[in-house]
Amino acid sequence: MQPKHRWSIVTRMDSHDANRIGAAFLLTALAMAGSVWAGHLAIPVAIPLRPAFTLPQTPDGSASLSVADALAHADPKAGQALAARSCTTCHSFTKGAPPTVGPNLFGVAGTPVADIPGYSFSPALSAHRSELWTDEALSAWLESPARFAPGTRMAFPGLSDIRDRAAIIAYLHTLSDGGHQP
Repeated sequence: MQPKHRWSIVTRMDSHDANRIGAAFLLTALAMAGSVWAGHLAIPVAIPLRPAFTLPQTPDGSASLSVADALAHADPKAGQALAARSCTTCHSFTKGAPPTVGPNLFGVAGTPVADIPGYSFSPALSAHRSELWTDEALSAWLESPARFAPGTRMAFPGLSDIRDRAAIIAYLHTLSDGGHQP
């Protein structure tokens, strides 16, 4: 007996087939649940307080550069572009501009820390008032404001690459009435 249509052959499923399909779904669900459970055991939910290991230094040698060496090769125009992306949300760089969220940074290189008229600095940064914004101090601040002055109001996370910090410092050197500050 030929079926009316080529594709209408249907096989009957007995209880053994239904049990096999059900068992396959059950085993798949158990395997997935076991994988999720093993993943939760292998990867902690909370971030550890300190890293389990340290990463090796970059092969390009930027970690061994001193601030002076990095500044010797720094491009103020690249620093200006980087400052425009990273700093202008809170700071201005124009002579005589009023403070915004942060102080105006025109002429800041070489001046005392936390000593810009018209701006109220946090107690954490004011504690450094006896220091100057030297190239080393600016680099330390730009690397990690929270480490330089714990408790500072500045939320900027910092720049890890010394060449980026040097470029911004070189740009800050151009922001003075004399054009360059040592």
